[in-house]
Amino acid sequence: MLAQARGQRAFAITAHYTSASCDGPPSYAKGEETPRCAAVGCSGLSGDGSTVQDCSSELDYRADIDGLFGGAPYLLRHVFDDVKCSEFLFAEVFRASGKCEQRGDQGDYVRALLDNNGTASVHYFQDDLCTAESWYGGDDIDMEALDSHLCVLSQKWYASPGTSRARTSTPVAVTKSSIGTGAIVGLAMGALAVFILIIGSVVHRRRSGDDDVLSPLPSTACRPLTSRHASFQRASSGPSGLWNDDVIIAKRIPKDKVHVEQLVSRGAFGEVYMGLYNHKRVAVKMLLPQMRGYINKVNEFLTEAKLTATMEHPHIVTFIGVAWDSLSDVCVVLEYMDGGDLRSLLSNYETTHHPVGFDRGKVTIALHVCHALAYMHSLAQPVIHRDLKSRNVLLNRAMEAKLTDFGVSRERLDRTMTAGVGTSLWMAPEVMMGKKYDDKADIFSFGVVISELDMHALPYAKALAAASANNQMAAAVLLQRVALGTLRVEFSQVGSRLMAELGSACVSVDPSERPTAAQILYRLQTILNRELL
Repeated sequence: MLAQARGQRAFAITAHYTSASCDGPPSYAKGEETPRCAAVGCSGLSGDGSTVQDCSSELDYRADIDGLFGGAPYLLRHVFDDVKCSEFLFAEVFRASGKCEQRGDQGDYVRALLDNNGTASVHYFQDDLCTAESWYGGDDIDMEALDSHLCVLSQKWYASPGTSRARTSTPVAVTKSSIGTGAIVGLAMGALAVFILIIGSVVHRRRSGDDDVLSPLPSTACRPLTSRHASFQRASSGPSGLWNDDVIIAKRIPKDKVHVEQLVSRGAFGEVYMGLYNHKRVAVKMLLPQMRGYINKVNEFLTEAKLTATMEHPHIVTFIGVAWDSLSDVCVVLEYMDGGDLRSLLSNYETTHHPVGFDRGKVTIALHVCHALAYMHSLAQPVIHRDLKSRNVLLNRAMEAKLTDFGVSRERLDRTMTAGVGTSLWMAPEVMMGKKYDDKADIFSFGVVISELDMHALPYAKALAAASANNQMAAAVLLQRVALGTLRVEFSQVGSRLMAELGSACVSVDPSERPTAAQILYRLQTILNRELL
């Protein structure tokens, strides 16, 4: 029996068992501070499981958990209400069996594991088999965070005592870093000129290429790209193209079944129309008329189509098919989202003075987008979106959000990548500077979107409004300040503080300080379940 607290803070520890007899180590336990605690014996649940509630003090709390698990390995997670881990909320204890375990009475399931290399992982699922399709997030804890109980994303982790963990690798420290004032001053105006050149180079790399006119069009004897996970790079100007690719051919639909109606939106390279396919409302995407006569533009367009076709997720816009009679009239047919894009919604909020801050609807939109990112980043060949922004988040009338526009997405073929996309207010500093980057670049962009959900305004709106009349130079100065970390997106003081702290973590200048999509996913679930019921 756990020790009853006397004269100290009391903790109620509820242990959950898979059997009706409460025998052996529990599969899960939860600890909460309480002004009064009453022990409750073995109680059966509606299913086959059972629970026991015991009481402990702040001095005996850890020892009592050790006794509860009786030598079985476990992972203990302390969750706090602040980024400094000073305001305790609750604790969860996961049996580290490596098996699919029920997470108490919360309706989901967990697979927890202590690895021999000193790391640990806890992954969360929605079914009792812990299938890949039901996975919705996880925590991967490095050796130092586990051994030193570092405060990371308002959490601290502990492992059961006596757990054998190797010490063969160098611990990865989780530290805060910043750019010193002297370094910023030293860059001065010369650095600004260099920065503008870098930005120009990045834009040029995206827009330049061999614009070979489709005159005449290549024959069907062209060499196809047959690998599902081929490198999604710009096609060369030779007689090769994606129109004979296996994925594209499999997704080809009859052009005469696609009926184009009114224009919905137009971008720098393409336009989207409302349309019908087999009498069903769809979105029809095609190149701008002036782009349709160039081989490389068609290849880039089909590259996006192929990548979209290979991704199947509830929060990624569904790919229906690709159609053409000739390669100069290729169109892609996608799921139609009747709620418009997130940027339009937020602009309307700003115009109508909708309250700033986070409500359940806004956090749910963030959750949906993060689901898509977690899926993309967890693929065997991780995909980096590279152009995540509110305009590329689409909504339906039920306010379900889905990610779209994979025109500049790339599979992560190497550990890191170098810049190849145009400038953007949503772009991570490392991408702006032409440095190597990875999927943490998407996390920065996601943090900017969280700021938009909070404030409704475009990123850095106040800084842009206060800038000089020279808009081109003002934008360059602003982007330089973002890259140096001296300018960050804003968050209001309204609503969930944990959401603002999460958004701030996502836009850290140092990519290593940004959470993963899986970690964000879990934090969003927690905020929805505890703060925004």
